[in-house]
Amino acid sequence: MELFKMVKKAMAMKGKLNEIDNKLKKQIINVEYKCVKIQVNAKNEFLSLNIPESLLHERKDKIEKTILYAFEEARQKAQNIMAEEAKNLMLK
Repeated sequence: MELFKMVKKAMAMKGKLNEIDNKLKKQIINVEYKCVKIQVNAKNEFLSLNIPESLLHERKDKIEKTILYAFEEARQKAQNIMAEEAKNLMLK
């Protein structure tokens, strides 16, 4: 009987995780850093990148740094959202 309860709880948790997963996929994060625009979802999946023509005339190392900083900002925002969702799940 106890095993049945554990399986039932595990199935309920799996359903909640799938629900959160879908919610995170739909939550879009737009980041702009020095005119570089990046779009990711809250699962930290890359959706788009827009590099302005003016940046392409800069030195290679400057372009790379700018893009990396933009990605890092987007990654951090996505992680914060994921952490908040995980926290909310644990409180339920």
